[in-house]
Amino acid sequence: MYEVLYSLYSAGLIISIICIIGVALQKPTEEQKIMLLITFFAFLLSLGYWFNVQSNAVDASIIAYKLMYLGGSSLYFLFVLFFVRYYKIKPPLLLWVFWGILGIVFAVAILTMDHHHWFYQSYSFAYEAGVPILIKEYGALHTVYIIMEAAVSVGLVSLVIYQSIKRKDKDSWEPFLLLMVPLIPTLIHIGGRYLQTQIDLVSIGILMSEMLLIILIYRLKIYDINDTAKQLIIDSMDDAIVVVDQHYLYKEANEQAIVLFPELAKAKKDTKLAEISNDLEQTLKSEDPSLFYRDCWIYEPRIKTIHRNNQIRGYVIWYLDVTESEKRKALILNYQQELEKEVQVKTARIEEIQEQIIVSFANIIEMRDTITGEHARRTSIYAEKVATVLYQNGDYPEIVDQHFIRLLRLAAPLHDVGKILIPDNILNKPGKLTEDEWVLMKKHAENGQDILKNALSKIQDVDYLKIVCEVAMYHHERWIGTGYPEALSGEAIPLSARIMAIADVFDALTSERSYKDVYDYDTAFEIIKKERGLHFDPILVDAFLSIRKEIEAIAISETQAERKDEIV
Repeated sequence: MYEVLYSLYSAGLIISIICIIGVALQKPTEEQKIMLLITFFAFLLSLGYWFNVQSNAVDASIIAYKLMYLGGSSLYFLFVLFFVRYYKIKPPLLLWVFWGILGIVFAVAILTMDHHHWFYQSYSFAYEAGVPILIKEYGALHTVYIIMEAAVSVGLVSLVIYQSIKRKDKDSWEPFLLLMVPLIPTLIHIGGRYLQTQIDLVSIGILMSEMLLIILIYRLKIYDINDTAKQLIIDSMDDAIVVVDQHYLYKEANEQAIVLFPELAKAKKDTKLAEISNDLEQTLKSEDPSLFYRDCWIYEPRIKTIHRNNQIRGYVIWYLDVTESEKRKALILNYQQELEKEVQVKTARIEEIQEQIIVSFANIIEMRDTITGEHARRTSIYAEKVATVLYQNGDYPEIVDQHFIRLLRLAAPLHDVGKILIPDNILNKPGKLTEDEWVLMKKHAENGQDILKNALSKIQDVDYLKIVCEVAMYHHERWIGTGYPEALSGEAIPLSARIMAIADVFDALTSERSYKDVYDYDTAFEIIKKERGLHFDPILVDAFLSIRKEIEAIAISETQAERKDEIV
């Protein structure tokens, strides 16, 4: 019998050493560290059995039992810690304190079992069938030990069953196999107290557990493969990642973060981030961190908050590699800028062509109406000046803006384009028109709108088409509704046409006509003033009178230029 037990315990000792080596060769993780302690205490337990079978006195046997119980009790504490870490459970702090105190109590009681009666009330040494045994009478603490053994086993089984139902990210069979490691010797140990055998069945249970542990280590790689894969991915990323806790204490960084911040290579965990890198701390505390440049690389800092149980547990400082995207943005921006420049050049060219067409229309009018040769140009300038004053004063803000002013300046020269269809004998008649002739003359407003609609029907700028038709059609309407062609009144008259009306009348008053004399500027301005609220929009009259000096200067300048052209 002795040879059988000696061989059995020697095999258990060898297997436990293989387990230690197998775990030590695995990738370092939190689970691997716990498993390394588990295999060590399993070795301590096997060593106790191996040493006990060779005992020849009570003292040697007690030392062997101390090794056995110290290894066994530690295994249960470590397996609880392993499964809590395996399932990422966060028990209350008081539970850890209680568990730690209980472990210390058991360890002290086991190491001093030969100096008190708590574990064994009495014991004696004897041989049975050539095998040394320790005849024991169990004490109260040993009963507590058995209860703890059973409670932990039941608790671990319940935990594994519950988590297997709840979680889908763990293989269901893996934790059950792992659970068998402490469960087999526990069941044998508890049952052995009621079975009378010459061989300690617990040693067989330990041997079975250690063989199962070897299978788990080499076949299942007993560490969290998800965590390992995540860490491998994180380390191979081009992004830099730094992890700190809620107190800004440094925890971890990937390889790219160490490349960007070499000071992290020597940084110790739980060091204040400010003591390691001011740049990292400023990034963490900044509400809108700016881009980070290092050599030819560009990184966009982002802060990810780690929450657990509705509480902030830490932060991830994530430097996202945006080098390529920023380069693409720069290329797109340069392309857009070049495209905008090209569009501006082409737009300016198109506008120039449009203005030339407008001038050509105006020249056609001048060729037929020699009396009003410069009338189109002057009225265009006057209209633009009045519209500018409105814009500066904030009058009619829903209509008047820089775009409106520009379109009005381009539309104004065509306000009399309808005169093209008026016969020469009426258009250039030196005296007063007859009633029939006047009816025909008034047709030039409607004629102008029809001509412009047909001529500019394909134009893309619908705003310009609208305004140019308005000034042609309605520039003879009056504020009180006595004008033509539709007798509109007040703001029913388009604003562009109301502005055109003042410019048109003022230029007619201050210019030579076959049917009237030239009025001086004082008289002309006085007439405009008297027509406030009658012929003209009161707001427009106020605007026009506010720039009297500028209007006079334009009129004088344009008249002098016209006379020079006549001399030439």
